[in-house]
Amino acid sequence: MKLNKTTTKNGAKAGILGFTLVETIVAVWLGSMMISALYASYAWGFASIGVTRENLRATQILLGRVEALRVCTFSQVSNPTNTPPIFTEYFDPQDQASGAGGTVYSGTTTVAVPSVGSLPESYRTNIVLVTLEVSWNSGKLKHTKSLQTYVARDGMESYVSTGK
Repeated sequence: MKLNKTTTKNGAKAGILGFTLVETIVAVWLGSMMISALYASYAWGFASIGVTRENLRATQILLGRVEALRVCTFSQVSNPTNTPPIFTEYFDPQDQASGAGGTVYSGTTTVAVPSVGSLPESYRTNIVLVTLEVSWNSGKLKHTKSLQTYVARDGMESYVSTGK
């Protein structure tokens, strides 16, 4: 019996059993593309969560300012001491002193009499339109969020301040 050393147990030639260099390069390239896509999806997901958190904080700032207006008297709403026309808030107010407060939110408050025709004339003198706007930078993009509300002369503050 004579054995041929160039064949294997299943009859294939010994030199054909491994992967070629081209197959190996294609497999490495495909694997690197898959890892890059996975990394990009994670990076996009975390960036999306960050922008959503900043947007939520802007909403919290606006709602906090509106809730403060609800307990002010009508004359206090128009007073710049009680309702500052320009304000600054931070993403994390507790870290503001250390300089690590995060995103800076710049806001404006505008108090104006409603325009003619928007409300009945007899009621227009007893109401003001308050517009709050907050803007912040997230990366290279500037974001803006605003909120409008009416404040009436005989509003909720009389119930809160007198305890009725």
